[in-house]
Amino acid sequence: MHNPKENLIYAVATSGHRQSYLDTLSELFSFEPISESMSFPVFRRLLAAERLLFATLDDNMMSFGMIAVVRSILGRPTAGLFLRAQKCFESDRWYYALKRHAFRALRWLPGLTIASITPFDVAPRHAEVAHCGVFDPQYWDLHDGEAIRRPGRTALSEEILARAGGRQILCAVGTLGANKGLALLAETLERYPDIAKSTLVVGAGRVAAESAALAARMTTAGAMIYDSFITDPELESLYGVADMIWVCYAPAYDQASGVFGRAMQFGVEPIVREGSMIAAFATLNGIDHLPVTYGDHEALAGLLRSRLGRSGPTKSSFQVARCILIGGWRRQFVRTISGALGVTPFGKRGDREGHVTENESYQRGRTDSC
Repeated sequence: MHNPKENLIYAVATSGHRQSYLDTLSELFSFEPISESMSFPVFRRLLAAERLLFATLDDNMMSFGMIAVVRSILGRPTAGLFLRAQKCFESDRWYYALKRHAFRALRWLPGLTIASITPFDVAPRHAEVAHCGVFDPQYWDLHDGEAIRRPGRTALSEEILARAGGRQILCAVGTLGANKGLALLAETLERYPDIAKSTLVVGAGRVAAESAALAARMTTAGAMIYDSFITDPELESLYGVADMIWVCYAPAYDQASGVFGRAMQFGVEPIVREGSMIAAFATLNGIDHLPVTYGDHEALAGLLRSRLGRSGPTKSSFQVARCILIGGWRRQFVRTISGALGVTPFGKRGDREGHVTENESYQRGRTDSC
């Protein structure tokens, strides 16, 4: 029998970013993680919990809304991370407007905190459907409260270095599909074959079934495609050897990105779509990035040629500054969520995050607190 006084963090599954969220947040707040499909027993357990954090409220919005309403009536605090709040403002699906109105209403529930994983200065309209904007956990989760861990080497990264043979390396990681800009990469490599002489393009991760032909075209054009599940150590090792990371996603895929977050934390320059949410985030926060107009093959080819012989900043002063910046994002997240749920996070890491002072907070003074 479950303890009704338990504190829970819930995700419907462990695929994609969900396991990372569960691991990071359960450790930080000492909440018990649950990763199960919604069922009546799960529903009852979530209702009864003393405190409840939805790691990804997007996965089952109907259940989230019902649970939030009942828990509000019972006086139990609930918080949820809103990953794709921008969908509330799109118009290509009839139900997006309904979603917008539903979240506007949910914001009035006592005891409920809806947190967009994009700060409001990047996406001001999110303030209509969320109480606060926080920094995506995958933008700061490699920071332990004191330092950012560095990527190690793996057999995969060594293979890529050997294959590059001194050429610069551009890595596209994670699930590889059309929404991740695979078509733009394939077409650019085909139109400008000289790129392969100076740049090794690497695609590492599962290739979506509908994008198999695109991946094959990239291979023919000189790219290295590693169509397989990538372990966390392998993934991190790719950032250790890459000169650039591909985050120039299709316009329809405009949201926070864990790949972009890792690039920021490891200090690797990301190639981003000009006008995207992550490009705006990078500009506002002083993050070096390489913007490209989506669909402009010539501009992408020119950018890759212009990066020859350059490398990202490695000076200790840069690393310290980046560590301070990301540490501030981490503290802002912890302060906001712990305040919403009424907890002081000690976590297994032993850092008393709940007791930071205002002078220790995000140096630009922006907290987006609830």
